[in-house]
Amino acid sequence: MKSLITCLLLSLSISTYSQEKKEYRVPFSERIIFGGGLGLQFGTLTFIDVSPVIGYKLTPKLESGIGLTYKYYRYKDFYFDQTTGEKFDLKSHMFGGSLYSRYHILENIFAHVEFERLRYNFDDISSVGGQIIRNPTHTYINSLFVGGGLRQRITANSYFFIMALWNLTEQEYTPYNNPVLRMGVLLGR
Repeated sequence: MKSLITCLLLSLSISTYSQEKKEYRVPFSERIIFGGGLGLQFGTLTFIDVSPVIGYKLTPKLESGIGLTYKYYRYKDFYFDQTTGEKFDLKSHMFGGSLYSRYHILENIFAHVEFERLRYNFDDISSVGGQIIRNPTHTYINSLFVGGGLRQRITANSYFFIMALWNLTEQEYTPYNNPVLRMGVLLGR
């Protein structure tokens, strides 16, 4: 099912690209877009998210690109050792990349599809003989997002966006709850 959805979305992008390709004669340098998002939260839950993207306008309405992602989580006092009364923080680092396509249905409304792969590094904490054992480990998380959003021009060559996405491939360690809300800025025509 997941492969079918991915193939359908990619074929839609290729079909749209081939139909509009003849009309779009803009120099390569003016088709490049870049930007991304930044998320920060501090307190009992500390969260830092840095997600730059670079893309290319295939047509006036269709853009595709790649992104990098780094996420840091720290849950204060997440684990509690009942024998010693000691508290431990849960800390994790996630990093990875994504491929996306965005189709602008109207000037300020767009559809978005994205595949993301993250490496999730964390300490697997267990209790053995009354002693807390930290075992550094990692897993990979694949996510397929579909959704859409709104954009608001800041200048002729930049815009702010906000979007709602649904993760179609939720896994055990996914950092996302549906819907996933994102916002950021893109620079480029």
